[in-house]
Amino acid sequence: MDILPIKQRIKRALLSLPYRVKLVLIFSLLILTTATLLGSITYYQVAKSSRERTEEYQVQLADQINRNLDRYLKEMQIISLSPLYNQEVMDILENHQIPSDKTMFPPANERITLWRYISSLIHMRNEIKGIHIMANDGTIFSNLDSNTVMLKVFDRNSEWLKKINKADGEWVLLPLHQPNYYLRKDVTVFSVARLIRDPESYKPLGIIIIDLKQELIQDILSRTNLASRIFILNNENQFIYPKAKDEMIGDSILTEINRFKEHQHMNFSINHTDYLVVYNESSYSGVKTIMLTPSATVLSEVNHLRKVVIVVVLLGIIISMLLGFMLSKPMVGSIYKLRKAMENVEKGNLSQRVSFQGYDEIGQLGKGFNHMINEIDRLVSEVYETGLREKEAEIKALQSQMNPHFLYNTLETINMLAVTKGNLEVSDMVSSLGRLLRYTIDNSSKIVTLKEELSFIQSYIAIQKVRMGENLQYEEEIEPVLHDVLIPKLVLQPLVENAIIHGLFGQGGLIVIKAASKNELLEIVIHDNGKGVPIERLKALKQTLETGQTKPNRNHTGIALPNVHERIQLLYGKEYGIEIASQEHNGFSILLKIPIQRRGAYENERNISC
Repeated sequence: MDILPIKQRIKRALLSLPYRVKLVLIFSLLILTTATLLGSITYYQVAKSSRERTEEYQVQLADQINRNLDRYLKEMQIISLSPLYNQEVMDILENHQIPSDKTMFPPANERITLWRYISSLIHMRNEIKGIHIMANDGTIFSNLDSNTVMLKVFDRNSEWLKKINKADGEWVLLPLHQPNYYLRKDVTVFSVARLIRDPESYKPLGIIIIDLKQELIQDILSRTNLASRIFILNNENQFIYPKAKDEMIGDSILTEINRFKEHQHMNFSINHTDYLVVYNESSYSGVKTIMLTPSATVLSEVNHLRKVVIVVVLLGIIISMLLGFMLSKPMVGSIYKLRKAMENVEKGNLSQRVSFQGYDEIGQLGKGFNHMINEIDRLVSEVYETGLREKEAEIKALQSQMNPHFLYNTLETINMLAVTKGNLEVSDMVSSLGRLLRYTIDNSSKIVTLKEELSFIQSYIAIQKVRMGENLQYEEEIEPVLHDVLIPKLVLQPLVENAIIHGLFGQGGLIVIKAASKNELLEIVIHDNGKGVPIERLKALKQTLETGQTKPNRNHTGIALPNVHERIQLLYGKEYGIEIASQEHNGFSILLKIPIQRRGAYENERNISC
């Protein structure tokens, strides 16, 4: 589908709209452009500021979550050290060092002693699920009753036990897991644990495990933005919060976060949704807090602003169109009045005049219109009278004009008398003169064939030979296929005449006309072996051809060459024309270049141009 005609039709339709509608459209377009530009800049700046504030707030919030969690974990790891300072606890653990597969439970006094000790640690701490001290033989001492926690655990190959033993006395933060010492297997907790060693012998006596509920983190997160998804992981990227592993935080996202964690925040697309990702890692516990906030939520206030801007712009356009129609009526009314007057003038009513109150551009235009109509009225009268006088003069001129046919008949009569009297030279000269007159007077065509132009030249040479005799020689070297090539009428005669008058007159000589085709170009050379011209004169002639300004002298008007050159360029273009060359006492050459055209192609081209 061609786009250019569509654009032209749209442009034509817009230009054809009433002036009043175009004014309103222009004003509305200006308001729309200005409002859109200002609204876009405002939206961009507000969105940028809002995003920066949200990012800063989320970074501070993530840092505060980690600080609160670290503060609590420090308390838990201090609690995990307390058994080392209670000799009674250490003595009880010393009594349970040898593992046994038998179901032997500790004495009641030991269980009551450790229950009271552990209960003192957990007092007023509802977020603690339980504190458990596990001896090396698998015996478990806990603040929870035997209906909740086993009194002895036989499976000592669990991953969490291996991690505690590997820490070798350092405190360990265990991620969400389901300990095997709970009777209910669906209990999920995260824990702070430590290997208990004898301070003197450094002998491992057991472990202490503090199981923490999810309510601890929920209480810390209670003041956060509910639109954000918060995830807390340990230093091994294992979940601490929430309980159910969320597929949004996969290994690929964690890898991407680790790459840019020094920036603390980034934009990331998850499941075709854009999120603001905030990352904070604790230097104390290695806990990682990751906050995901949908970008739509971050920009919710800004999006509301965008809607308000769009509504304001639309209202502005509607109001501007209404005001435009109202305020443009007086101005457009003057134009309508002027247009009506012009329509009456087109119908021939030259008495039509307009009057405006103001002196603005429309008022001046009306004043000019009135002046123009007055002048037209005056000129019409003068032209009418002048035309009558010219018609009378033409009638008188026609009455005295000689009929060309009378002239041709007269020459034919002279020719017959010359033949009758036996004067053949006079007959030939009169015949040649008749052909010249017919060729020059015939205005039916301004483009002729090369053969017709050469026939005219032959008649012209025949007349000149009567004056100069056999001293004037003439030759043609023309390819026969070029005889039907079209050239401008009377383009060669001025050049041949120029050669005779300025090169051969008084001494005689030879004139040669050559024609050849070269790359769809007709090249005609007119050469004489006459006087030639000096170098200075040749330079002046070439400059005349370039500028078109002649400097005639008393012996030469200097217009033949420029006239022919200008005619060719007007007909065919600037790349065509004539070129000259000469040497003093060694003749003069003219090279004429025109495109090759033949009768059929030329007529088709004329029909298309018409």
